[in-house]
Amino acid sequence: MWRSTVLDYNQTNYINMPAKLRKSRTDKMLAGVCGGFAEYLGWDATLVRIIFALILVSSFGTAVLAYFILAIVMPD
Repeated sequence: MWRSTVLDYNQTNYINMPAKLRKSRTDKMLAGVCGGFAEYLGWDATLVRIIFALILVSSFGTAVLAYFILAIVMPD
């Protein structure tokens, strides 16, 4: 028989994602922004922090400003 190639939403990882992007309460080093992104994406927080550090070095400090803005704007 012919099988459908359309994915059912129940079979994807979208169900496991939190509804909103929030700061992490459990996995935080400064304000929980990277931990919140890691929980939202379903990634390891260390990987998100490494990516943030690479962006920090390549953006000449602009990422620090973005981090503090996110720390203020993101809900707990």
